[in-house]
Amino acid sequence: MRIETLTSCPSCQSPDIKKHESIRDFYFSKQLFEIWECQNCGLRLTQNRPDKDSIGAFYDSSNYASHDSENKSSPFLVAYKLAREFMLSQKYRLLRDFKPEIHKSLDYGTGEGYYTEFLSKKGLNSWGIEPSVDARKNYLKRTGKELFESIEEIPEGDTFQSISLWHVLEHIHTLRETMQNLVNRLERNGVMTIAIPNQNSIDRADFGEHWAAWDVPRHLYHWDIRSLEHFMESLDMKKVHTGQLPLDPFYIGLISAKYAGKGAVNGLLNGLKSYLHGRKNKEAGSTLLTVWMKK
Repeated sequence: MRIETLTSCPSCQSPDIKKHESIRDFYFSKQLFEIWECQNCGLRLTQNRPDKDSIGAFYDSSNYASHDSENKSSPFLVAYKLAREFMLSQKYRLLRDFKPEIHKSLDYGTGEGYYTEFLSKKGLNSWGIEPSVDARKNYLKRTGKELFESIEEIPEGDTFQSISLWHVLEHIHTLRETMQNLVNRLERNGVMTIAIPNQNSIDRADFGEHWAAWDVPRHLYHWDIRSLEHFMESLDMKKVHTGQLPLDPFYIGLISAKYAGKGAVNGLLNGLKSYLHGRKNKEAGSTLLTVWMKK
């Protein structure tokens, strides 16, 4: 396995990064990974991580949902699929709230493409990008259409009114380069929707090292509202909405409780606690759901 050791922050390029703590990969490898923190912008990052060509081995599990969900089965995946169907309509409603006239969209890191497919059925010219070979094959088998492997495959000059990254920003090795390329593909006054696990959430504080959304080393970055705003504003994007995904706290709570050796009831109660806390303080939800507009 080839690893990357970062000498500066991928967001703000500051060399002032320091070790914060170590977190175990409870999901798959059981290895320990170091979390470092940028002293300038506050971004936390997974250090000594698998490089882009090696990270795939850490997704090779019978329970990883978003790349091959139809061929795998577990109680968690059953919940995942039910939640997915509910959230597709919620995501679409949010999109229409901020871009009612939209006709062309791009979902980056679309997994098996359920959101891309959903938007297509709503009459949008909907495009999707997904690096996973299995996920692209499953989308083709299900829809008869193809997903792009990378943004470079999209015809030069094509732009979008909306670009979405649903739990994707934390996975991107070439963070600034990729996000700048996506912003360049966004029309003026276009919207970019980003959902990420929140380092400032109450469930992260409650579960500590067992918090499922650490998800090292698959999650390369660990954000809160401060570090996200610092990064997105540096790309000339303006925040127009902050919220949460309502089912995420329960999903994270269930998995975190499992890692901590606790029961499902504990996970659901922690999920409810986190959900209610996030309703009162939108910047402290389990998931940060933000919408940005290109200036």
